[in-house]
Amino acid sequence: MPKPSALKVLIIIELFIVVLGVASGIGLLSDPSGKGMGLDAVKDKIPFQSLTLLGLWFLGPYGVLPGVLAYGFYRGRLWAWRPALVMAVVEVAWVLVQVPMVGRSILQAVIGFIAVATIFLLYRPSVLGYLKE
Repeated sequence: MPKPSALKVLIIIELFIVVLGVASGIGLLSDPSGKGMGLDAVKDKIPFQSLTLLGLWFLGPYGVLPGVLAYGFYRGRLWAWRPALVMAVVEVAWVLVQVPMVGRSILQAVIGFIAVATIFLLYRPSVLGYLKE
């Protein structure tokens, strides 16, 4: 049975999140002040001054986990479905918390759109029917 198009899009989305997570994580770990990524202007609006923990967060859950999920989806494994859903819901929550704290940006809109699209794709009958234990 060929992979459904919705599943292929999910794999691409997860790999895109890997790229964003790794780039953001490395950027924040190499410069915890956030200046290199233009985040020094918003540091006064967030509850912590060193962005090292945020860099670790981006590198771990956003840099590694989506890669594992993409592999699971590629192999047609059902175990990847629930963590992908949880991660998409966390991304929506992250954007909803972040916007009042630091203001709106195009990146937040993109991440929010990707998260909502992921939730939509996860519930597509073609994806649910293809994934198996």
